Amino acid sequence: MKHHRKLLFFIVLLPLIGWAQEQRRLSLPRQEQLSSQRVSQVIQDSEGFLWYATEGGGVCRDDGRRMTVFRSDAEHPDLLCSNDVACVAEASGRYIIIGTFHGANLLDKHDYSIRRLEDVDDKRVDDIIVSKNGHWWMTANKKVYEYDDKGQLLNVYPGGDKYIFRLHEDQQGRLWCAEWDGGLLRLDDGHLVAAPWPVDAAPTTIDDDPAVDGGLLIGTFGRGVVKYHSISGSVEQTNASDSISMSRVSLDLQGRALVADGLGNCYVLTNNDQEPWYHGQTLTRFIADSVQTAYGLSARPTAFAKKSDGELWFSTGKDIRLMKQGEETIALPDMKDVSAMTFTKDGTLWLATIFGTLMTYKDGQLQTDEYASNEYGDAIVALQEDSEGLLTIVSNRHIRKYDPVHRTLRQQNIEDADFYCLELQETQPGKRWSQPEEEVVERMPQWIWWLLAALFVILFALVAYIWHLHQQRKRFLAALKKETPEKEQAVEAKPIIADKWLQKVMATVEQHIADNNYSVEQLSSDLNMSRMTFYRKIQSATGQKPTEFIRTIRLHHAAALLREGNMTITEISYAAGFSSVSYFSRCFRSMYGVPPTQYQNKPDKKD
Repeated sequence: MKHHRKLLFFIVLLPLIGWAQEQRRLSLPRQEQLSSQRVSQVIQDSEGFLWYATEGGGVCRDDGRRMTVFRSDAEHPDLLCSNDVACVAEASGRYIIIGTFHGANLLDKHDYSIRRLEDVDDKRVDDIIVSKNGHWWMTANKKVYEYDDKGQLLNVYPGGDKYIFRLHEDQQGRLWCAEWDGGLLRLDDGHLVAAPWPVDAAPTTIDDDPAVDGGLLIGTFGRGVVKYHSISGSVEQTNASDSISMSRVSLDLQGRALVADGLGNCYVLTNNDQEPWYHGQTLTRFIADSVQTAYGLSARPTAFAKKSDGELWFSTGKDIRLMKQGEETIALPDMKDVSAMTFTKDGTLWLATIFGTLMTYKDGQLQTDEYASNEYGDAIVALQEDSEGLLTIVSNRHIRKYDPVHRTLRQQNIEDADFYCLELQETQPGKRWSQPEEEVVERMPQWIWWLLAALFVILFALVAYIWHLHQQRKRFLAALKKETPEKEQAVEAKPIIADKWLQKVMATVEQHIADNNYSVEQLSSDLNMSRMTFYRKIQSATGQKPTEFIRTIRLHHAAALLREGNMTITEISYAAGFSSVSYFSRCFRSMYGVPPTQYQNKPDKKD
């Protein structure tokens, strides 16, 4: 019944924001390369990459040429909290937030490192949005978590007694939440409060109503899409379909809808007759699309350059045009095949073609520079002036440094025939990576030695602190494992863990051992401590982070139940506060070295 209901949810796509007009459906490429065909969401980030959230296959990234997969496997068992990914979002142009069935991960696109967001560890994350002020909003179980743009937790907002599975920020910046089989919640004065919901059907998706200021379009299961007036709470029925998609819909860089329909199909919706999305081309096309959209150009540029006064010059492949103060004019007609453009400090516009020709345009005069033009006819793909006034000319086979004043030209060949330079950046004044290295002997200033010494001291202190935490963790785990059935009776007389505060913390966790929603916030509150104070103190005492500490106590309790042998593995996993048996087995094996079944059947049944 559950699978039939889920299938019914995805039968018809939510017709929001003018989608009632005729739409063309363009399939996305390389879908056969996905690690799983069960796609829950697809987004396009600010660089033009496509990111697929899949169930069972982790996260896949399509860069226009190949598919890269981020998932846990035998070599990287803890890369993601779970390979079942429910949602993804981009934040600050740098991070990809990954919501899974058992927590959330943060992927840093600068170095592609991945870390856990421990505040929602082992909780199902159903939706993630990034608000207008850059804050991240995440729903996990019955709560909403708010992070700043650096990923630091700011607030946790408890909801009602039903799970929250959709989030939306309206045009006024208010946060709305949809409850599973429930109604609407609205964030008001720092609290999630119930909003009027007179419809006898559960909301499934929320979006802004472009026709009404402050209005919402809310999809329901069984009642189609309704127009919701956020102030009065009244609704108006539309002529939408009775069955509404549960899938998330995002927008690409051109404002078109990216859809994963839950049936293994991913596509983009558009209402014009443009070419199929991607069309097998590289991402440089989409950089051009972004420029076209941002400046409102009449055509996609094949090259562009911006002057210091804000003028944008661009090539359409047929002519050179000027966009100034919102008006577009043709500056150089009949200028075909221009592939690169740049302005130098003296205001000269340099232009290059796919045939290797280099030209200048200044004071209304267009001239060809025969000396620097490419004699082999190779396409010039990039031009840029460095801080010394030299022009860097990049083609598919070589890089040239050109001095227009003294008319000197230095060339360096690129041996790899498949190499294409898409971007140039000066690392030092007047020097680029293409420049031959010069051997320079230079003594370091005295202040650098002092700086290195200070860094060494800081590094030594950091290593010592990490070693201390590691030893604390080993001692804590060893103390727990010494509590065999024979010794547990003597714990009160002579506790193995002598720290009375730590005994109190352990006892508090034991009191809520079966509550899988018992969190670090609740534990610190029960101990009358702030979250940060508790974090520092528990890490100093045990070498573990709070979430790891709670999980350790749960596993220790589960081991005691396994030694008693009166319950099944499933019963023990829930009795110890774990939401799934598979996750419990994985954590138990990580701590005790054997799965629960093998541990339960050991003759001595000791830790």
